[in-house]
Amino acid sequence: MLVQQICNGVLASGIYALYAVGFTMIFGIMGVLNMTHADFGMVAAFAVVWAVSAGLGWPGAAVVSVLVLLLGALFLERFAMRPARRFKGDAATEMPLIATIGAGMMLQNGAALLFGNKATAFPIQLWSFVKIGGIFMTEGLIVSLVVALVLLVALELLVEYSDFGRQVRAVAQNRDAARIMGIDADRVIVLTVAMSTLLAGVAGILVGISYGVVSPLMGIPYAIKGLVAMIVGGVGSLRGAVFGAVLIGLVEALSTTWIGSASRDVSVFLILLLTLLLRPRGIIRARGVA
Repeated sequence: MLVQQICNGVLASGIYALYAVGFTMIFGIMGVLNMTHADFGMVAAFAVVWAVSAGLGWPGAAVVSVLVLLLGALFLERFAMRPARRFKGDAATEMPLIATIGAGMMLQNGAALLFGNKATAFPIQLWSFVKIGGIFMTEGLIVSLVVALVLLVALELLVEYSDFGRQVRAVAQNRDAARIMGIDADRVIVLTVAMSTLLAGVAGILVGISYGVVSPLMGIPYAIKGLVAMIVGGVGSLRGAVFGAVLIGLVEALSTTWIGSASRDVSVFLILLLTLLLRPRGIIRARGVA
């Protein structure tokens, strides 16, 4: 039973990690929380639902989803985040936070108007169980974990070893100094917002594949888990965000088994409180955004 629950927690952590890493990328480079981030997962999921129902098939649905996400990321950066960068002090953090909360509410209500408030069935559902060595795993969560691992490894390689990754780390450490060195900080920020939005979109689609339904408010619990994972792992650390996501997945699975399903969310916030008390900077120290 213990091994089964550990496996369940690790499988669920793949989706959490994608959301947590997206939050971390934006916070690491801009020092602000993008509260619209998880809602872009919902947008991607409903874009797929609409495209498939329109007869475009999965390739067309993927293209539609990517285009919608990139357009949304550009609008968010241009009209919610960029204007706030002219403020100084606390306002530089508070204004984009408020703006992205409002943008997220607009996306939620827009989806509710277009698709209804109730849960909507996702076009593809992988609910079948696979038994490996006496451990049962759902196909959807296996796919989610594999996709998350591939994307996270690719992102780590991009940030660590590419020229763009070095620019991202430079802007995260000191935006003004990066500009003096000839780095187009605005371009780096736009591309980072676009990448984090695409990660959220993949995560939202994986939620639909793994659990079979999507809804306008589906991003809220994942926003909370992603933020907690970022804080527990270490704000600004990509590896820390992944570690925090795995920890949350394990804690949820074990607490549900030993105490009951009602303790699932309580256990996550207990881990957050313990981290803030004992290691307020997080478990893994940030280095730039990596």
